[in-house]
Amino acid sequence: MAIRNITSAQLIVSYGQEQGLSVAELLKGSGVTPDQLKDDQLQIEDRQEFQILSNLSLHTDDPFRAGIELGSRYHLSSYGIMGYALLSSSTMRKALEVGLRYLALSYAFSDIFLIETETDTGLGFNCEIPDKLGEMILIRDLWAVGVIQRELFNQTEMLPIHLHFKAPPPKCFALTELEALLGGKIQFNAVENAYMGLGDILDLPLVKANEMTSQICEEQCQKLLQEKQNWKPIAKLVKDNLIHIGLQAPMEEVALKMARTTRTLHRQLRDEGTTWRKVRDDVRMGIAEELLMKPMQLDEIAERLGFSDGANFSHSFKRCKGISPSEYRKTESLK
Repeated sequence: MAIRNITSAQLIVSYGQEQGLSVAELLKGSGVTPDQLKDDQLQIEDRQEFQILSNLSLHTDDPFRAGIELGSRYHLSSYGIMGYALLSSSTMRKALEVGLRYLALSYAFSDIFLIETETDTGLGFNCEIPDKLGEMILIRDLWAVGVIQRELFNQTEMLPIHLHFKAPPPKCFALTELEALLGGKIQFNAVENAYMGLGDILDLPLVKANEMTSQICEEQCQKLLQEKQNWKPIAKLVKDNLIHIGLQAPMEEVALKMARTTRTLHRQLRDEGTTWRKVRDDVRMGIAEELLMKPMQLDEIAERLGFSDGANFSHSFKRCKGISPSEYRKTESLK
């Protein structure tokens, strides 16, 4: 059972009320009571927040607008200790590493991963939740990261970043209006949902950088992550089958072993707030962390984990962990 702070649910309900919905409508089926909603320290299951988002979606005619307006409410202070870890990071590169390493402490339901090309670095987003609920969540998650970037740089001018949307331009916002809100350029009908152009700002110093604060916050994030990473029933079954069958097993084979269709498995994992890709990556990277503590070559580790070569493994490890295998090995060996 994965848990998260109730802050995000509070933001969603507050937004829904402004749209004319009642608290009862928004909380329906979530198991969260109006009194619990007032408890800032309460921890709820991510499926409960997902239900609240689903309830909002049922009464939303424009998921793109709802996603933008929701995402605009997720300030660094909304993320608790993780927000402070990001804020106190020395550079954008460090903040990106921290954010990806402790992504499970955020409120995102989308997969977020590093994109690296020969000329640029980006942050990609993928949401497998269908229909307008998935669109609203994807836009919320994308836009919330834009808010974080502005606050990290205490932005007063446009940043050299480009937000790419696979979707066509929405009717609810003018492009100039959206770009002014973002503080960067926006491209629609793109090949991916991503922030690109990050390579130009990765090594810029952040205004609130503090090495001691950053270290303390990261230690707290690590403790929270360990508490949070308890496998849910379906995800645990997938994990166990992957270990038994082999890490290269396709979803179809795992679903067959679990006596269900891939569509059913997709839905069950979604209901637990995760995806096939994330569970598979978590299993692979968990084993990778153990193997990196052994005197093994990267190509050998890659082969054991089912990657084609060491370079492919390194790319996947950095996408999931925000740090390269060699950097991880060096950092852990110093502890």
